[in-house]
This record gives sequence, structure tokens and C-alpha cells, in this order.
Amino acid sequence: MPTRWIIRLETLLSIGLVLGLLGALAGLATSVAIAFFGTAKGMGIPLEVFDVPTAGMTVGGATVESVSAEVTVRPSGAAPLVALLYLLMWAPGTATALLALFTVVRALRRARSGDRALFSTVTAGHLRRLGWILIAGSVVSAVLGAVAQAILSPMLLAETHPFYLPSGEFVGAVVAGLAALGVSEIVRRGLALLEEVEATI
Repeated sequence: MPTRWIIRLETLLSIGLVLGLLGALAGLATSVAIAFFGTAKGMGIPLEVFDVPTAGMTVGGATVESVSAEVTVRPSGAAPLVALLYLLMWAPGTATALLALFTVVRALRRARSGDRALFSTVTAGHLRRLGWILIAGSVVSAVLGAVAQAILSPMLLAETHPFYLPSGEFVGAVVAGLAALGVSEIVRRGLALLEEVEATI
């Protein structure tokens, strides 16, 4: 019999997957609107800026050494190239997250049949796949996002920067991918040892 926590976790992650798909569709609709119809009020493209005025921000003789902020820029009129670059900024990361979440849901769905199904070579394969999805997807997303923002910023902002550092989510996703690869190897070796023990009994 499947344990309750697996069922609840699978249900929760399935709901998150559906909500993530709806969010991706909303982002795609925004990109289409930017490309062909122009942006309505309240819609825009988030971009990072560094030359932010800091006068009067500090007290007690403290000084601000560096500052950055995120601004939402609304292009005027239809802008297909801007929409394409904006799509490259968010779509690869979103696709990576959705694919990783789908992999976890598949593993949990199979694990509902019992503990033996949870600790199996199939689960180890799911974990290994999850690890590579997170690592490769995060690297590709970070590179495409940085390049797209470096091209897009001069088109919409007065300041220009040749390179943008990836967000902290990139590092977290890579670490999670490495952890998934490690756990998959632990499960695989544990199963190999279990098979050896069962063969000697």
C-alpha cells in the first residue's frame, strides 16, 4: 500500500506543475503581446540596472558602494525582437523547472505501489535524469538569459553592460542537480548490494 506522505507530496507537486504550466502560458501570452500588439499598462520586461541614484539614502556618514535594482520596462508599440529576447530570458529556466518537476512527479507516481518500487533502478534513473536536467538546464538558461539581457538592455535602457551575472537560483539549481546525481548513485549502489545479499541467501 502506498504511504500517505507519498500521495500527498505527489498531489502537491502535481498542483504545482499545473500552476507552473499556467504561468508559462501566461508568460508566452505576454511575449506574443509584446511582439505583435504592444504592451498594455502593467505589462513589461524586468531588467537589471546598476546606475541608481543614492543621494540621501544613507545616514551617519555611511556611503553606498554599489547598488542594483530591477526595473520593469514597457516597450512602445509592437516589438518582435524585444519579445524574442524576453522569451530567451525566462523560457529556458521555466522549461527546466517544469521538466524537473514532471520528473519528480513521475518518480513519486511509480513509488505509490510500495517501498520496493521507490528504491529501484527506475527511481535511480529518474534521479539521475533529474540531476542532469537541473544542471544542463540551469547552465543553458543562465547563458541564454545573460546574453539576451545584454542585448536587450541597450535597446530599452540608456545604460549598457556587457555581462550580467546569473541569479542565485542558478547556483541553487546546479547544487540540487549534483545532489540528485549523488542520491541516484547511492540508490544504485544500495540496490547492487541488496541483490548480492539476496543472491547469497
